[in-house]
Amino acid sequence: MKSSTLRNTFFAASLTLLALPALAQVTTVASIPPGKDFWVTPNNGQTDFNFPAGDVESLCGAPASATWNHKIALRGAPAPGTDYDTVVARLNAATFNSSLVATTPIQVVLLRFASAGSHATPCGNLNWTVSLSGPQATTMMTLRRTSATGGLFSADIAVNVEFQAFKSNGAYLGSLFYNIVLPDPATGTPWSIGPTGAFRAGMTPANDCIDVLREKLATYSPDSSHFYYISDMIAQGQCKYRG
Repeated sequence: MKSSTLRNTFFAASLTLLALPALAQVTTVASIPPGKDFWVTPNNGQTDFNFPAGDVESLCGAPASATWNHKIALRGAPAPGTDYDTVVARLNAATFNSSLVATTPIQVVLLRFASAGSHATPCGNLNWTVSLSGPQATTMMTLRRTSATGGLFSADIAVNVEFQAFKSNGAYLGSLFYNIVLPDPATGTPWSIGPTGAFRAGMTPANDCIDVLREKLATYSPDSSHFYYISDMIAQGQCKYRG
C-alpha cells in the first residue's frame, strides 16, 4: 500500500474516533435543564369539576340541594397573545442515574380555565373562571429514559385554585377555593428531546403529540379531570400526529 494511502486511511480513522464522543453527547440525553412546559386544554367536555354539595349554594344563601348537576365542563382560557392555559415549571436540572431515572421538583405556575357554558344552579345561571390562588405545592416529576432521546415521565399535579362565579349579567357573585390533586396516568406520559435540544413533554421521539387525561385521586371528593396536550410544538407545526 502506498504511503499516501496509509496517511489517508489513518486520517479518516482519526476523524471517526474524534467524532464518536461528540456524537454520543448529542444523541444521548444525560440531563434535562430546568424549564417550563406549556399545555392547552381543549373545549371537548373532558375537563370538568364536580362541586361538593352545598358549596355553590353558600354563595347565595340557598339550602344545599341534590336536584341540580354539580359538575361543570371547563375549557382553557389563554391570556391574549398565547395559546396555552397551563404552565408547569421544572425547577431543577434532572440528571439521569445509572438506572436511567431522573427527578426534578415541579410546580404549576399558570392555570386559566373558564366554564364551557352557562351553568344552571340554585343561585341562578352562573359562568365560572378558574385560576391559581395563593402559594402552590411543589411535587416531583420522575423521568425514565427508554431511548437515547426520550422516554416516559410521571408527575402528580397539585394546585390551589379559585373558582369565581359570575351571574348571567356579568356581576361577580363570589369565590370558592379548592386544592386539587391530579395524578399522572398509570402508563406515564411520553417525553423527548427535539432536534434543537428542547425538552418536549407529551411528545414522542417520533414527533407524535400525546393527549393527556388526568383524573382526581379516588380518595378525594369530588371527582374531577383535566384533559390537555402539549401546545407549543403543535403551534410550530412539529407534531405529525395527535394521539
